[in-house]
Amino acid sequence: MFDKSLYDGHRSNRKSAGVGRTLQRTAVSATGQSCADRLWRLLLKHQHGVRKHVAEWGGDLELDEAEGYARLKELDVDEDIREQLPTIIEKRQLNYPTTLLVVLLRKQLIEHQRFSIENMLRVNRTDIHEQLTNFLNAGQTDEAKIRDRIDESINTLERYGLLRSLGSEGNEYEVRRILNSFVDIEFISEFEEKLRQYALTYFKHAPDHDAD
Repeated sequence: MFDKSLYDGHRSNRKSAGVGRTLQRTAVSATGQSCADRLWRLLLKHQHGVRKHVAEWGGDLELDEAEGYARLKELDVDEDIREQLPTIIEKRQLNYPTTLLVVLLRKQLIEHQRFSIENMLRVNRTDIHEQLTNFLNAGQTDEAKIRDRIDESINTLERYGLLRSLGSEGNEYEVRRILNSFVDIEFISEFEEKLRQYALTYFKHAPDHDAD
């Protein structure tokens, strides 16, 4: 499940609505672009007011100044109270290829932050296709369909702000560090266990092509 941070400012005054628009833009972006830099500085300056404001709507601001990202989260409240609050977090179910891509990128980000001296993790479309194809081609014979599904997943993560295109051709991307906030180690472990179980089941029932 992916929480895309949204802001509903229909009942806000003019000043708070402006804060909301700033937060909406920044919540799915890290610093790096000129517009995002300006919004980021505004958010750092007004973060206490933003937290107070979104708390009235049942939300909380998660902000990591060192990593350069922020997002909205729902407060943990009783269900009867939650039903009376407006929806500020839109939850979207990711399909299997996109979830797989998120996990693979998160693992690469972990390794990059541990061992690389470079601040930015770069990935290219060709490498993403190679990695995902190894998982998606089990039982699949339509290579064009697999490529389309992978491209769709890449575009989804770019639209959500987890990937940022580094060129006009769209072949190289920056993996945004806000991904750390959405995917923790426990989720990775659970997903990898599901992959192992799936692999065991698939190869157990797959036809033996070497059999006479």
